[in-house]
Amino acid sequence: MPIHAFVDESVRRDRYLLCAALIRCDQLAGARGLGRGFLLPGQRRWHFNHEPDQRRRQILTAMARFPGVEVSIYEGRGAEVPTRRECLAALVSDLIVANAGRLVIESRESQDHRDRHCIAEVLRKASAEMPYIHVAPHSEPALWWPDAVAWAFGAGGRWKEIVMPLVRVVIDVDKRPQ
Repeated sequence: MPIHAFVDESVRRDRYLLCAALIRCDQLAGARGLGRGFLLPGQRRWHFNHEPDQRRRQILTAMARFPGVEVSIYEGRGAEVPTRRECLAALVSDLIVANAGRLVIESRESQDHRDRHCIAEVLRKASAEMPYIHVAPHSEPALWWPDAVAWAFGAGGRWKEIVMPLVRVVIDVDKRPQ
């Protein structure tokens, strides 16, 4: 079953996390619906940095029980811009191998041009094609998945334990062969 990848990041001190929620196409509507189901009146989106612990626990528990979603986490240390590039390049290479149908990245307007250049370079070197787009987080509820998982994974402890059933792989780009 083809997958779509939805990508967000989290920065914890000197540790950069790029999180990709890999959602099977037949589960996209349900995954989006789960995210929308946790919207409060007047919210266009939820963001894990701003949620109280009780809601965080509810959302993460529901996500961990949802079928058809796996998460890949790419982490590195160092300056944010080059580390993000390394993480994104590794992710795109892995998505090519997985034959992903689409890549959707949360827009960081000032960063988007760098991302596009990195993605295009990886695709060109692999002689591959994959549609990709940057979007605002309020317009794509599937982007709330990597936001939540990246936050929980980075927070560690009990939060990380809740999301580990979703995590299929953690790649440390500092240790990945070039």
